[in-house]
Amino acid sequence: MARVPATRAGAILAVADFDASLAFYRDRLGLALVATYDDPPYATLSAAETRISLAEEGHPAEDRPGVTMSAPRDPSRANLVLVLEVEDARAVHRELAAEGVQFLAEPFEPPWGGCRFFCVDPDGYLVEIEQPA
Repeated sequence: MARVPATRAGAILAVADFDASLAFYRDRLGLALVATYDDPPYATLSAAETRISLAEEGHPAEDRPGVTMSAPRDPSRANLVLVLEVEDARAVHRELAAEGVQFLAEPFEPPWGGCRFFCVDPDGYLVEIEQPA
C-alpha cells in the first residue's frame, strides 16, 4: 500500500467574498495569518498546526485541469465541516456572540460528553467549535 509521508495537513476552502472570509477566520476566529497572495486572492491561515487556506472561487489552475473551485450555493446542504477543538466551548460561544458571529443553535452537550456548537462563515461553511468529553 502506498503511503503519503505527510508533515502537515490542511484544507482549501473556495470563497465568494475573499475579504469577508479572511476577516471571519483571522479576526473573528483568531486563526493566525501565514501568507496572502493577490492574483488570484488567496490566504493561508493556521490553527493547531493545521493550515486552512482561502481561495477566491472561480479561478482555474494549470495543475487542476477541468476543476474550478466554488463556494457553497445552498447553506442548508453542508459538504464540509471545519472542526476547531477548544478547552471551553461555552466561553468561546460567548466571545463569538459578542462579535456578531452567526450560529445554528445554542451550545449542545451530546450524550457522549463535551460541548459543541456550529457557527457559519460568510460563504455558509459550517465551523464546529468542540470541547471534547
